[in-house]
Amino acid sequence: MVALFNMIWFLFFGFWTSILMFLLGVLMCITIVGIPVGKSLFQLSKLNAFPYGKVIIRETQLKGRNNVSVIRQLGGLILNTLWFPVGLILTLMYFIMGIVAAITIVGIPVAILYFKMAQFVLFPIGAKVITKKEAYASAAEALRRRV
Repeated sequence: MVALFNMIWFLFFGFWTSILMFLLGVLMCITIVGIPVGKSLFQLSKLNAFPYGKVIIRETQLKGRNNVSVIRQLGGLILNTLWFPVGLILTLMYFIMGIVAAITIVGIPVAILYFKMAQFVLFPIGAKVITKKEAYASAAEALRRRV
């Protein structure tokens, strides 16, 4: 069922936005400083293409705070701060599209996806898009590490 929803989403909503985010990611990767932003835009492109069955998780949650270097965390904080004006505009855009989609009962699942994308695009550096199965495995691993 998830595959069917993903294909319908890709055909009607995700194709162009996914390509746009991918091209923006390539453009950002031209500069050395923009590579982390470009990698995050590739993650957003993946989420835009096939969003059903995907979860957004911070890298520190996925790997554990102690397994992510302080330099990487600090660099992510600085880049997210620099990205914030652009991220705020994109977040408002996704939020407005989600509200418009939620007006109709049929559009509520689409609105939920737009709100999920708005959550990602506000602070994309250090965020990963993974499947729900990978998220459950990561949570089980985190619980196992605590014990």
